[in-house]
Amino acid sequence: MMQQLRFLYRLIVFALLVFVFAALNIVHGVLLTLLTFKTRHPSLTPLWGTSMTRVFALLGGTDVVVVEGREHLEEDQSCVFVANHQSSLDMLVMMAIWPKKTVAVAKQSVAFMPLFGMAAYLNGTIFINRKDSQGAKQHLNNVFKGMLARKERIWFFPEGTRNRTTGEMLPFKKGAFHMAVAAQVPIVPIVITSMAHFYSRSEMRWDAASISVAALPPVPTTGLSKDDLPELMENISKQMQSAQARINSVH
Repeated sequence: MMQQLRFLYRLIVFALLVFVFAALNIVHGVLLTLLTFKTRHPSLTPLWGTSMTRVFALLGGTDVVVVEGREHLEEDQSCVFVANHQSSLDMLVMMAIWPKKTVAVAKQSVAFMPLFGMAAYLNGTIFINRKDSQGAKQHLNNVFKGMLARKERIWFFPEGTRNRTTGEMLPFKKGAFHMAVAAQVPIVPIVITSMAHFYSRSEMRWDAASISVAALPPVPTTGLSKDDLPELMENISKQMQSAQARINSVH
């Protein structure tokens, strides 16, 4: 019984946190739009995200700790971030460590989520139609060309869906890697520790814990072509799995 009550308490606090975060982003984003006549503001997430995750660490007992490679999040260059995807709690990680001048890629349906969709739009999120892979790829390539000139970065969850059970990584989809190779920019892997030891929605279990994150060194793509994608994806997947096993071992 106590396990279920703890789960519900933390779930409610988390939902309120996301609501407040989205509302602050919308208000701030609208004000910035009126002042600058620009509709996208990637600076909003790092501005409000850190504060929100600190509040949740106090009230919800779950914090985010970068255990390796924080310097790779702060480098002033265009790149593609790739991170493993497990649950809605990944949002805590994104809010806590979100690099400056970075936008996320999300499925089109996120744009229609009440409140959160508007916040994501104002944050610069790129929405893609998964059913039209060719159109999505072309849209991403066109958007990224403009981002390169501004030294902006883009964040992908290359698994394409969440692994809610074991926390182990699923096979990667090509989109993030294709974009990095086409733009000849490095790929920075972001590894999130498995959450299975403290969180399970099916079991209604959410214990107090720290979420460990490792940012791995940038993987260059200079000189690579689409023919090199399978080897590139395999190498990065192995690096991320190895890093996850390493940071999992501290729990």
